[in-house]
Amino acid sequence: MILNGGIVLEGGGMRGFYTAGVLDYLIKRDTYFNDCFGVSAGATQGCNYLSKQRKRGIKVVLKFADTKQYASPMAKFITGDFYERKFHTDTVPNKLLPYDYETALNNPMNFYAVVTDCDTGEAVYHLSNDVKNEMDWIWASGCLPFFTKVVEIDGGHYLDGGLSDSIPIRKAEELNSKNLVVLTRDEDYRKKSSRGTNQLMKVRYRAYPKLIEAVKNRPEVYNDTLDYIKEQQEEGKVFVLRPKVPVTIGRLEKDKEAIKELYKSGFLDAKEHYDDIVRFFNE
Repeated sequence: MILNGGIVLEGGGMRGFYTAGVLDYLIKRDTYFNDCFGVSAGATQGCNYLSKQRKRGIKVVLKFADTKQYASPMAKFITGDFYERKFHTDTVPNKLLPYDYETALNNPMNFYAVVTDCDTGEAVYHLSNDVKNEMDWIWASGCLPFFTKVVEIDGGHYLDGGLSDSIPIRKAEELNSKNLVVLTRDEDYRKKSSRGTNQLMKVRYRAYPKLIEAVKNRPEVYNDTLDYIKEQQEEGKVFVLRPKVPVTIGRLEKDKEAIKELYKSGFLDAKEHYDDIVRFFNE
């Protein structure tokens, strides 16, 4: 079933396993949308949604989170990326836990990976259904400053989409009048500014002044977007799924039991609200 609307997937590192749970329930019910916008971890989990591979996201972390290739200071020292790129973009999807590229390509839902253009400081929404050939864009969507190298694609320079548009609801509304937004923070969360991060950005990314400005403005933009989503929700244009309580696991969490609990909460929330979601899009 294709619902006439869009779905927006926020990032958040390991918090994205809340999103994985939501998406796995939607896969179970064979429910998709016209358009899907994935940011950072949202793009990663969105790939599995696109290929209709239920439980693949949680299997990846449970099988490989303890390995040096998945994430480690050693990988950062050797390759420049805290997450070893070849492992994530080639070894896992092509050998260890095969990705269904054909199903993803043939899914009628449009899948956009959101990245940040380091030169302009603005978001790019890249159509990425052809996952095999668009892997660089999906990888770039989750490339955090300091943890990974800037990704060069066709002469452009890109990093994590959350730096410029953490929750691309406004972009989604350009294509759909109704949207499901999956957040990875509880309702009371608000992003705070980090003076230390801003200072480090000025040193490490001095070649990209507009990127530095985007990171500086990120808390204000993020909080403004949350306010906007609340307004749209009240107007009946947005349906929101989010954790009911504050998520305490870290971006780099390796506690598998905590990750499984977060995944389960997303799955159960989607199950609880599934009929309401379908009704919302069919009204």
